[in-house]
Amino acid sequence: MTYASLMVYVDEGPEAEARVKLACDLAVRFDARLIGISASYPDAPQVDPYAGGAMLGEMLGLFRDAAEADVKRTETLFWAAVGSHADRCEWRGRLGFPADVVGQDIRAADLLILGRLSPERGTHRSLDPGDAIMALGRPVLIVPPQPARSPLGTAAVVAWKDCREAQRAVASALPMLRAATLTHVIEICGSEATEEARGRTHDVAAYLERHGITASPRVLHGDGGPRARQIQTFAEDQHAGLVVAGGYGHARMREWVLGGVTHGLLGMSSVCLLLSH
Repeated sequence: MTYASLMVYVDEGPEAEARVKLACDLAVRFDARLIGISASYPDAPQVDPYAGGAMLGEMLGLFRDAAEADVKRTETLFWAAVGSHADRCEWRGRLGFPADVVGQDIRAADLLILGRLSPERGTHRSLDPGDAIMALGRPVLIVPPQPARSPLGTAAVVAWKDCREAQRAVASALPMLRAATLTHVIEICGSEATEEARGRTHDVAAYLERHGITASPRVLHGDGGPRARQIQTFAEDQHAGLVVAGGYGHARMREWVLGGVTHGLLGMSSVCLLLSH
């Protein structure tokens, strides 16, 4: 298994250029096509009930023009960042909610690469990683601001939990794990579950070894704090550039509610995260 096509979401945040360049490095590493994508939805103006139809139409036109300008600026940023690798790249940008636009076009890619949600730009112009993880049928690589290390040529950590989401995440991450120097397979548990956890992590490590990936199983006992922080601390201690985990959560009242570990990793991780639901 490899990645034949990657998709990177481009916004105007300060980390966008570095994220596109990382996506380009990944495309070169996997000999993959890189698709840049962006979207912007015109902000709905506050409607004055006394405003005439012509005035309201002019306001809507101005907001649409501003949204189109957003997309054009991100396209310019994308082509400048890919530089000499433009021959393996393509661009897709249009008006619409980012989640809807990416949801329609993700069929063209094996992996989606994006950054954290920008509070300033919101979901009208940026893609919420939580929505992407839970709603899209592809694994998602989340690049934090100024990542501590590249996910290529460094150690990786698989945060194992014996469930469907983690199984899918590991299978989806195989190409990335082959590019790692060593993959640590960890499970955090209480002391009473040590033997069962040891068997599970050895199974996962053996599975990775059969795919040509050097893997080391390890059981960690919970330290009483958030699991996400313990995973992050372990990744930092091992100088890892990637954490692979299942994306946990469920839909409630038309919005996705993330599990505690997923939410914690998204908020605090200083290394790239590959998550799959």
